[in-house]
Amino acid sequence: MQMAKRLVNGTCHICGEYAKLSFEHVPPRSAFNDRPALRKRIKDLYEGDLDDTRGEISQRGAGGYTLCESCNNRTGAWYGNAFVEWAYQCAHILYHTRGKASLYYQYHIFPLRVIKQILCMFFSINGSEFSVANEHLVALVLNRKLNGFEPQIGIYAYFNASGRSRNTGVAASANFNTGKVRILSEIAFPPMGYIMTFGSEPPNDKLVDISFMAKYHYNDWKSLSLPLPVLPIYTYFPGDYRDRDQVLREAEASRNASRLVTLG
Repeated sequence: MQMAKRLVNGTCHICGEYAKLSFEHVPPRSAFNDRPALRKRIKDLYEGDLDDTRGEISQRGAGGYTLCESCNNRTGAWYGNAFVEWAYQCAHILYHTRGKASLYYQYHIFPLRVIKQILCMFFSINGSEFSVANEHLVALVLNRKLNGFEPQIGIYAYFNASGRSRNTGVAASANFNTGKVRILSEIAFPPMGYIMTFGSEPPNDKLVDISFMAKYHYNDWKSLSLPLPVLPIYTYFPGDYRDRDQVLREAEASRNASRLVTLG
């Protein structure tokens, strides 16, 4: 028996209209996002083992009911295929370097279409109020001919070979050693990860700034050489690129320090 199609009404994360919402895959379904995905609650991220499988299974893949049908259909038709091609090229490089890409590699892509799809993904993972605060980005993704965005916005990319994914809406990250506060949002889904910053530096110096892609025109087909780094994903904290061994070492050191303080 065929399941009834789910009806969800709400505020579209891009245009801001209250309408019937469609399921938006983040990343697009054809970009390796066609299998069931685990959704974890906030409290589950801070309790127990990081490999705990508690949570809700989304049979459709990673994503949610975030965009109205008009925004979903238009942006998908304009930018989706170009992004999928970019994702496949990235996966090809990771496969042939066995997850240890370390050089400049050539990508043959439509840069503006790729980065606009990335922006659409950030709209989806953030709340509907995100569009109110970023009206210039709304205009950018809803008009395929527009290009460029304001300089305080930064989009950074990296290879994600960990097999893990994490999506984080706009959040503040503070470094207590330097006193720096970063405002960022992150999408990590193999084979790639993306960081969006707001008037602040990226959380890791190895991240590659791809904001320049927004300067191209819609039909510009380019060969770009990029030194994208491979960064580990182990925790669910945005901008955290420690691997499993480092996380466990630091956790053990913290426990030992706590014991010394207690004994003292």
